[in-house]
Amino acid sequence: MVLNNYRENVKGYLEAIVRPLAKVGATPNTITFVGLLISLLGAYLFYLRSPRLAALILLIGSAIDALDGTLARMTGKVSRFGAFLDSTFDRISDGAVLFGIALGNLADWRWTFLTFMGAYLVSYERCRAELAGSGKLAVGIAERAERLFILIAFSLVGIDYVKWGVYLVGFLAWVTVFQRMWAAYGRLKE
Repeated sequence: MVLNNYRENVKGYLEAIVRPLAKVGATPNTITFVGLLISLLGAYLFYLRSPRLAALILLIGSAIDALDGTLARMTGKVSRFGAFLDSTFDRISDGAVLFGIALGNLADWRWTFLTFMGAYLVSYERCRAELAGSGKLAVGIAERAERLFILIAFSLVGIDYVKWGVYLVGFLAWVTVFQRMWAAYGRLKE
Protein backbone atom coordinates (compact mmCIF):
# COMPACT_ATOMS: atom_id res chain seq x y z
CA MET A 1 0.00 0.00 0.00
CA VAL A 2 2.92 2.33 0.66
CA LEU A 3 4.44 2.07 -2.84
CA ASN A 4 1.06 2.58 -4.54
CA ASN A 5 1.02 6.08 -3.03
CA TYR A 6 3.90 7.01 -5.37
CA ARG A 7 2.17 6.01 -8.63
CA GLU A 8 1.12 9.58 -9.37
CA ASN A 9 4.75 10.76 -8.96
CA VAL A 10 5.98 8.48 -11.76
CA LYS A 11 2.99 8.87 -14.07
CA GLY A 12 4.80 11.31 -16.38
CA TYR A 13 7.82 9.01 -16.71
CA LEU A 14 5.63 6.02 -17.51
CA GLU A 15 3.74 7.98 -20.15
CA ALA A 16 7.02 9.09 -21.76
CA ILE A 17 8.12 5.45 -22.00
CA VAL A 18 4.75 4.30 -23.30
CA ARG A 19 4.35 6.90 -26.09
CA PRO A 20 6.77 5.16 -28.49
CA LEU A 21 5.13 1.80 -27.71
CA ALA A 22 1.74 3.24 -28.59
CA LYS A 23 3.13 4.65 -31.86
CA VAL A 24 4.37 1.24 -32.99
CA GLY A 25 1.02 -0.36 -32.15
CA ALA A 26 1.96 -2.32 -29.02
CA THR A 27 -1.09 -3.46 -27.08
CA PRO A 28 -1.48 -3.47 -23.30
CA ASN A 29 -2.03 -7.25 -23.31
CA THR A 30 1.21 -7.75 -25.24
CA ILE A 31 3.08 -5.72 -22.62
CA THR A 32 1.39 -7.79 -19.89
CA PHE A 33 2.57 -11.00 -21.57
CA VAL A 34 6.14 -9.71 -21.96
CA GLY A 35 6.15 -8.79 -18.26
CA LEU A 36 5.10 -12.34 -17.38
CA LEU A 37 7.88 -13.84 -19.51
CA ILE A 38 10.45 -11.63 -17.81
CA SER A 39 9.16 -12.64 -14.37
CA LEU A 40 9.35 -16.31 -15.35
CA LEU A 41 12.97 -15.75 -16.36
CA GLY A 42 13.60 -14.24 -12.93
CA ALA A 43 11.99 -17.29 -11.30
CA TYR A 44 14.22 -19.58 -13.34
CA LEU A 45 17.30 -17.62 -12.27
CA PHE A 46 16.29 -18.13 -8.63
CA TYR A 47 16.11 -21.85 -9.36
CA LEU A 48 19.65 -21.61 -10.81
CA ARG A 49 20.72 -19.93 -7.54
CA SER A 50 21.53 -16.57 -9.16
CA PRO A 51 19.50 -14.28 -6.90
CA ARG A 52 21.21 -11.02 -7.82
CA LEU A 53 20.60 -11.56 -11.52
CA ALA A 54 17.06 -12.74 -10.76
CA ALA A 55 16.45 -9.55 -8.77
CA LEU A 56 17.67 -7.36 -11.62
CA ILE A 57 15.41 -9.22 -14.06
CA LEU A 58 12.46 -8.82 -11.67
CA LEU A 59 13.18 -5.08 -11.47
CA ILE A 60 12.85 -4.91 -15.25
CA GLY A 61 9.72 -7.07 -15.12
CA SER A 62 8.08 -4.88 -12.48
CA ALA A 63 8.86 -1.76 -14.54
CA ILE A 64 7.22 -3.38 -17.56
CA ASP A 65 4.29 -4.43 -15.37
CA ALA A 66 3.64 -0.75 -14.66
CA LEU A 67 3.53 0.06 -18.39
CA ASP A 68 0.55 -2.03 -19.49
CA GLY A 69 -2.02 -0.05 -17.51
CA THR A 70 -0.48 3.25 -18.60
CA LEU A 71 -0.57 2.13 -22.23
CA ALA A 72 -4.19 1.02 -21.86
CA ARG A 73 -5.23 4.40 -20.44
CA MET A 74 -3.25 6.43 -23.00
CA THR A 75 -4.62 4.51 -25.99
CA GLY A 76 -8.17 4.13 -24.71
CA LYS A 77 -7.80 0.35 -24.59
CA VAL A 78 -8.75 -0.15 -20.96
CA SER A 79 -10.76 -3.36 -20.72
CA ARG A 80 -12.10 -5.65 -18.06
CA PHE A 81 -10.34 -8.58 -19.72
CA GLY A 82 -7.04 -6.66 -19.69
CA ALA A 83 -7.40 -6.07 -15.94
CA PHE A 84 -8.27 -9.75 -15.45
CA LEU A 85 -5.28 -10.87 -17.55
CA ASP A 86 -2.91 -8.56 -15.69
CA SER A 87 -4.12 -9.83 -12.32
CA THR A 88 -3.92 -13.46 -13.42
CA PHE A 89 -0.39 -13.05 -14.78
CA ASP A 90 0.64 -11.30 -11.56
CA ARG A 91 -0.47 -14.38 -9.58
CA ILE A 92 1.42 -16.69 -11.97
CA SER A 93 4.51 -14.53 -11.63
CA ASP A 94 4.32 -14.42 -7.82
CA GLY A 95 3.89 -18.18 -7.59
CA ALA A 96 6.67 -18.87 -10.08
CA VAL A 97 9.15 -16.64 -8.23
CA LEU A 98 8.47 -18.34 -4.91
CA PHE A 99 8.58 -21.75 -6.61
CA GLY A 100 11.96 -20.88 -8.15
CA ILE A 101 13.28 -19.81 -4.74
CA ALA A 102 12.05 -23.05 -3.14
CA LEU A 103 13.42 -25.25 -5.94
CA GLY A 104 16.76 -23.47 -5.76
CA ASN A 105 16.87 -24.22 -2.01
CA LEU A 106 17.27 -20.52 -1.29
CA ALA A 107 14.65 -20.69 1.48
CA ASP A 108 12.94 -23.46 3.42
CA TRP A 109 10.15 -24.79 1.20
CA ARG A 110 7.66 -24.91 4.08
CA TRP A 111 8.10 -21.21 4.86
CA THR A 112 8.07 -20.44 1.15
CA PHE A 113 4.75 -22.27 0.85
CA LEU A 114 3.29 -20.28 3.75
CA THR A 115 4.52 -17.10 2.05
CA PHE A 116 2.86 -18.25 -1.17
CA MET A 117 -0.43 -18.86 0.67
CA GLY A 118 -0.34 -15.45 2.35
CA ALA A 119 0.45 -13.63 -0.90
CA TYR A 120 -2.40 -15.36 -2.70
CA LEU A 121 -4.84 -14.71 0.14
CA VAL A 122 -4.06 -10.98 0.06
CA SER A 123 -5.21 -10.84 -3.57
CA TYR A 124 -8.10 -13.24 -3.06
CA GLU A 125 -9.48 -11.31 -0.11
CA ARG A 126 -9.52 -8.06 -2.04
CA CYS A 127 -11.29 -9.63 -4.98
CA ARG A 128 -13.83 -11.50 -2.88
CA ALA A 129 -14.59 -8.59 -0.55
CA GLU A 130 -15.02 -6.17 -3.44
CA LEU A 131 -17.39 -8.61 -5.16
CA ALA A 132 -19.37 -8.80 -1.92
CA GLY A 133 -19.72 -5.00 -1.92
CA SER A 134 -16.94 -3.75 0.37
CA GLY A 135 -15.79 -1.06 -2.03
CA LYS A 136 -12.10 -0.85 -2.91
CA LEU A 137 -10.20 -2.95 -0.35
CA ALA A 138 -6.64 -1.74 -1.01
CA VAL A 139 -5.67 -1.93 2.65
CA GLY A 140 -2.76 -3.57 4.41
CA ILE A 141 0.92 -3.18 4.96
CA ALA A 142 2.17 -5.42 2.13
CA GLU A 143 0.46 -5.38 -1.23
CA ARG A 144 2.17 -6.94 -4.23
CA ALA A 145 4.53 -4.01 -4.89
CA GLU A 146 5.91 -4.07 -1.35
CA ARG A 147 6.31 -7.85 -1.34
CA LEU A 148 8.18 -7.79 -4.65
CA PHE A 149 10.37 -4.88 -3.53
CA ILE A 150 11.38 -6.77 -0.38
CA LEU A 151 12.27 -9.94 -2.32
CA ILE A 152 14.30 -7.92 -4.82
CA ALA A 153 16.14 -5.97 -2.10
CA PHE A 154 17.11 -9.05 -0.08
CA SER A 155 18.12 -10.92 -3.24
CA LEU A 156 20.40 -8.09 -4.32
CA VAL A 157 22.24 -8.33 -0.98
CA GLY A 158 23.19 -11.93 -1.74
CA ILE A 159 22.29 -15.57 -1.82
CA ASP A 160 22.26 -15.99 1.96
CA TYR A 161 19.69 -13.23 2.39
CA VAL A 162 16.98 -14.47 0.01
CA LYS A 163 15.46 -16.63 2.73
CA TRP A 164 15.15 -13.63 5.06
CA GLY A 165 13.32 -11.76 2.32
CA VAL A 166 10.94 -14.68 1.88
CA TYR A 167 10.32 -14.91 5.62
CA LEU A 168 9.70 -11.16 5.91
CA VAL A 169 7.37 -11.20 2.90
CA GLY A 170 5.50 -14.15 4.40
CA PHE A 171 5.10 -12.44 7.75
CA LEU A 172 3.92 -9.17 6.18
CA ALA A 173 1.59 -10.99 3.78
CA TRP A 174 -0.13 -12.71 6.69
CA VAL A 175 -0.38 -9.41 8.59
CA THR A 176 -2.04 -7.98 5.47
CA VAL A 177 -4.39 -10.98 5.31
CA PHE A 178 -5.62 -10.20 8.81
CA GLN A 179 -5.78 -6.45 8.12
CA ARG A 180 -7.97 -7.08 5.08
CA MET A 181 -10.10 -9.59 6.95
CA TRP A 182 -10.73 -7.00 9.67
CA ALA A 183 -11.46 -4.25 7.13
CA ALA A 184 -13.82 -6.54 5.20
CA TYR A 185 -15.57 -7.48 8.42
CA GLY A 186 -16.10 -3.82 9.24
CA ARG A 187 -17.50 -3.07 5.79
CA LEU A 188 -19.55 -6.21 5.18
CA LYS A 189 -20.99 -7.17 8.56
CA GLU A 190 -24.76 -7.06 8.69
